[in-house]
Amino acid sequence: MLATVGPSPRAAKRVADQPAVGEALGGLERVSLLPQPDGILQVVTVPIAIGLTQPQMLGTLSVGFLLDDVFASQLKAITGSDIAFGMEGRILAATRPREDYAALADRLHTSGISTVKLGAQEYLALPRPLASIEGPTTGGGAVALILRSRTEQLQLLEAIHTGLAATAVFAVLLATLLSFAVARTITRPLAAITDVMREVAATGDLTRKIAVREARRWEDEDARLLATTFNTLTDSIARFQREMSQKERLSSLGRLSTVIAHEVRNPLMIIKASLHTLGRPDVSPAAIGDAVADIDDEVARLNRIVNEVLDFARPIRFELVPTDVNALCRESAAASQATVPGPPVQFDLDPAAPVLNTDPERLRIALVNMLVNARHAVNAAHGAAGRILPAPPELSDPREPLISLKTRANASHVTIVIADRGVGIDAADLPRVFDPYFTTKRGGTGLGLAIAKNIVEGLSGTLAVASTPGRGTEIRIDLSTTSVAGADRRR
Repeated sequence: MLATVGPSPRAAKRVADQPAVGEALGGLERVSLLPQPDGILQVVTVPIAIGLTQPQMLGTLSVGFLLDDVFASQLKAITGSDIAFGMEGRILAATRPREDYAALADRLHTSGISTVKLGAQEYLALPRPLASIEGPTTGGGAVALILRSRTEQLQLLEAIHTGLAATAVFAVLLATLLSFAVARTITRPLAAITDVMREVAATGDLTRKIAVREARRWEDEDARLLATTFNTLTDSIARFQREMSQKERLSSLGRLSTVIAHEVRNPLMIIKASLHTLGRPDVSPAAIGDAVADIDDEVARLNRIVNEVLDFARPIRFELVPTDVNALCRESAAASQATVPGPPVQFDLDPAAPVLNTDPERLRIALVNMLVNARHAVNAAHGAAGRILPAPPELSDPREPLISLKTRANASHVTIVIADRGVGIDAADLPRVFDPYFTTKRGGTGLGLAIAKNIVEGLSGTLAVASTPGRGTEIRIDLSTTSVAGADRRR
């Protein structure tokens, strides 16, 4: 041993004692791996000789290289993997902390790739033997353990997946926004037209128009054409409505004039005749009494005609108070009996009918009008005494009452049904029974059912009629238990 480099004479002695040195003196090159406290010493021994044909051996040259923590760190910087050097079942140097040496030592004797848990991370471990010229390293031979963090790889893959997912979501959102922008650009004119159509349908205001401008909103020619056509259509409908309203007013005025002329002329003629009777000098007291009674009756008749016309023409003011519907039905039946003689009304009243917040006087007028019509129909079919007149047997059921009035109640409505077995209404006349001044009775004004319909609808109710000629008529009134009538409503 001519010289040593480093602070360890003991290591130099171990090198000198190696069989590789003796073999080098025999002319052979050898590499030895020696365990050290801080790593593995790799020693290369070569012979030193003079001459080529017959070399003269002068000695050997041994060079050692320590595989320690510093060298492992240099390899990690190059490869990006943690490195550990082990020998004889122990880890002698590594880039990992010393508390991981025990776990790494278990992987020195494995073959192939295995996993090892180091702290919070999982690593893939690949042992590679450090071969020497003396032969392959086995058992307790030197091993380089290459470690790659599986957790970091998974985190990288997860980051890639997250990035791809975020990119996909962004692409979908971008495509959605672009689609929405394109759709809005295309459908905005149609949406504006639809909004105006809905407003017209909801309010009936035909003065609403779709603004047709030269701006971008109406660049589409189809939308412009549709908007212009709609505006023209509403103008035409409004004009037709005005014309029909004018015709209806003239028609109503004509019907009203006819009714008043007919209904007023007869009472006036009777009053005139009674006055002539009173003007005779030889009139008897009995004749005077009859004439006065006739005048009083006809004045009452004229007053009734005027009141019906006024009730239909003027706004209805409702005074809402809690009302017992069943009691009101009985009172209305009694009033109709006093107005028009005839068979009694048969009641079928629901005891569960609630107290309604309604206008009892107005509702009573409507019920009396309908009950009076029922009495007229029954009297026309059966006579005032309720006797059965000749009629086809299949059109009349003697087991049914001639006039019935029933009530039914549920959580939201109270229903009043007035039914009679009178002459019924022709199918052609049924749609017109609620029209003002329409009547088939001699001496009628045609305002009774029209007034009743105004009252019921003013109380937020509905009125429906069904009839069969020869069998009778049924009128159904539905009143809400929660709705409130208009304070000033004109029908």
